[in-house]
Amino acid sequence: MSSGRATVKSVLSADMVVLSGRPRAGGPPATRTLGLNYIQAPKLGNKDRADEPFAFAARNYLRKLLVGKEVMFRVDYTVPSTGREYGAIYMNQENIAHMLVREGWADVREIRASDAENVDVEALYSYKAEAQAAKRGMWADESGVRKAHYNLEGDAEEFLEKYKGKQLPAIIESIRDGSTARACLTLPNGEYQYITLMISGIRAPVLRQGIANTDDLVEPFAEEAKFFVESRLLQREVRVVLEMVGQNGSNFFGSILHPAGNIAEALVSNGLAKVADWSITHVTGGPKLLRDAERTAQASKLRLWQDHVAKNKGQDHEFDAIVVRIMTGDTIIVRNQKGQERKLRLSNIKAPARLAQQKGVEIASFDYEAKEFLRKRLIGKNVHATIDYVKPPSDQFPEATECATIKVGEINVGEQLVARGLADVIKSREDRSQFYDQLLVAEAKAKEEAKGKHSTKEPPKYKWSDASETAAKAKQFLPYLQRGGRTNAIVEYVANGSRFKLIIPKENCKMTFVLGGVRCPRAARSANEKSEPFGAEALDFISRRCQQREVEIEVDSLDKTGGFIGTMWLNKTENVASQLLEEGLATIHSYSAEQSKYSSQLYAAERAAKQERRNLWANVDPNAVVEEEEVDTSKPIKKEYLDVVISDIRSGGHFYVQIINQQIQNLEKMMSELGIHHKKDSAAPANWKPRVNETVSAKFTEDNQWYRAKVIRNVAESKSVEVVYVDYGNSETIPLSRVCPLPSQFSSLPQQAHEAVLSYVKVPELGDDYGVEAANRFRDLVSDHQLVGVVEQRDHNVMHLTLYDPNVSQDPDRSLNAEMVRDGLATLSLKTRYARHPSNQSLVSKFQEATALAKRERLNLFEYGDNTADDEDSRY
Repeated sequence: MSSGRATVKSVLSADMVVLSGRPRAGGPPATRTLGLNYIQAPKLGNKDRADEPFAFAARNYLRKLLVGKEVMFRVDYTVPSTGREYGAIYMNQENIAHMLVREGWADVREIRASDAENVDVEALYSYKAEAQAAKRGMWADESGVRKAHYNLEGDAEEFLEKYKGKQLPAIIESIRDGSTARACLTLPNGEYQYITLMISGIRAPVLRQGIANTDDLVEPFAEEAKFFVESRLLQREVRVVLEMVGQNGSNFFGSILHPAGNIAEALVSNGLAKVADWSITHVTGGPKLLRDAERTAQASKLRLWQDHVAKNKGQDHEFDAIVVRIMTGDTIIVRNQKGQERKLRLSNIKAPARLAQQKGVEIASFDYEAKEFLRKRLIGKNVHATIDYVKPPSDQFPEATECATIKVGEINVGEQLVARGLADVIKSREDRSQFYDQLLVAEAKAKEEAKGKHSTKEPPKYKWSDASETAAKAKQFLPYLQRGGRTNAIVEYVANGSRFKLIIPKENCKMTFVLGGVRCPRAARSANEKSEPFGAEALDFISRRCQQREVEIEVDSLDKTGGFIGTMWLNKTENVASQLLEEGLATIHSYSAEQSKYSSQLYAAERAAKQERRNLWANVDPNAVVEEEEVDTSKPIKKEYLDVVISDIRSGGHFYVQIINQQIQNLEKMMSELGIHHKKDSAAPANWKPRVNETVSAKFTEDNQWYRAKVIRNVAESKSVEVVYVDYGNSETIPLSRVCPLPSQFSSLPQQAHEAVLSYVKVPELGDDYGVEAANRFRDLVSDHQLVGVVEQRDHNVMHLTLYDPNVSQDPDRSLNAEMVRDGLATLSLKTRYARHPSNQSLVSKFQEATALAKRERLNLFEYGDNTADDEDSRY
């Protein structure tokens, strides 16, 4: 006879338990099976036989009472033929056999006379009689038979579909290894289903022993992992969430939920299991907690990770950058904050292969879809890149490839790509994204929902006609592109600073597009070719801003090869040609600039670059006298006569005019319609902010009427903007509340205010001596008058005018320019191109005479004598 203390590991039936000793070094504790003496309880069934009545209820009573508890036990005898031990178990000094009989969960076996002296026979029979009288337990009038299924009846997938994601009450009946158990599920209909359950998302070391025709296999830490689970879950009540069917079609993967915690996380964090990629995508609640647990175990080098060596990520593995180009559906080029470009491939992402094209114009796969998805979400955007691993050179990729996770804010772009079915996940045990599990989850969901390439539908086809293939073909497209004003386009390729390859989705075509009004230095097209000065800089400047961006174009004409010439807009308001000119990376092409309705913008941009001495103008003094090309004096000058009114005066010699023609009538009509429009809608959209150079609607302070205006600058501190009214030339600073976007129907009429200066004279600016007097005198001469303006020349879209007032004199020599000189408020200037032309001799002579009179009378500028000799070349 032996006795002692032990912990109840499990209950096989109401009269048979498994006891566990104390843990020992080098392995799990020893166990022994002990039958309760002198009683007999009903037996549970198996796949070959059914339960005896009340067997499950009786076992459940004892399971709840004893499992996991420490008890006293005594072995009375051992059956020689089977080696099974029988005896008594005590908890709180009470005999468990007596408790079972009293509650009606066991019957009293026949007691031999030889044993009667050691057994309280009278007590056992008394307890039995008491239970029978009270109809307790197995003595109840019920049948006491449960309906249990030890094998799955029907298809496993159907069973999963019926109960997937639901929390089913269960009892863990046995543990095969750390990640595999036998569970008894309680179904909603009251029936019981036994299943083999593999814990989703993890793999514990293999423990295989005693299987016929199979070698034993005990991997390191397998026994420890099994004991870890047994001590926490064996015969405990849990909830099971079924998540997928195993490969053999009968076992299930799922999560075991217990009030004390998640056994999968506990195993992994203690280094007794590793994360399993094939099932982690199905884990309820996602894979993050398991991955975090695994990283914790790796960092501490626990058990299975005792030899783990963390990868050295190296320097600069995480950085912010701007996406400058989309190469394919899984490869991009970014520019970091140091200005360095890096080619990155999305970690564990493989975009669909590009299929063969017919004549280069047809794509029949999801490659274009994937590339467009990335372009729309990434191009020009600030992203956060994390290098996950580096692929060494291979036949497919001759250079080492950096593979990274790309995020915009908190959004993983690779995960989005996979979730839409536009890419596959590259499976790997070593090279992985930090969000590898999320990628697998996204792929599983995309397949389930048959999205993108996982759909049974044919891949989309895209056909692009090359509108610039020939000049004749380009002419066929020209009317359609000119008819609707601005056309949406995508910049596919930047050839040089002013030449592009565009996609026009609306017309299903591609085209060559050339910026009108500018000449851009040419960039080298190969290593053997030399760029023109600033050609490479111009190409880089425009590529950064325009490559693969969505733009708007206005087509004006065609070149000889079928290229379309016109204006390109970024963000609806930024004139690309003006940007090039402002940076000093292009020059005005006079002929085409004069044809453009945006010529004033172009000339203003070039003037600004010259003043700042940017790039092409770095060595050019903006104030130096420009050597004009020789004028053919044998030919008469063709002068242009205009009827004009002065719309705004900047100084005594710098002003804006409106030309009296049909467009002025159109302006009046447009202004009336604009006012009517803003009576109905004058509120700017939420979060709208006007951009510099954007044409807007502005409410003029003086009369509270709405006019077209261009934003000159933003004044952030006062929440206002400085604008110039493009049809009148005047400017002011107004609050943002008086500005809103200009409706598109009011943008087609060209700007009606034309910048001008008085020809052949120099007038002091407002800040100079006599500048205010000059401005006041000029205002007196021109106010409320319709004048005749003779265009002597055009310089960067600024008209040099000789003004005449027909109401005062019909004498062609009596110009307002000469009046300003006669009053000593202007001086003769012969720096302009045609000043010395013979046909202007009479005009210049009048200026010289007027200058002489002003000097003699000491008027204004000549009050203290002649101080202009060094400033102007007055020789003729």
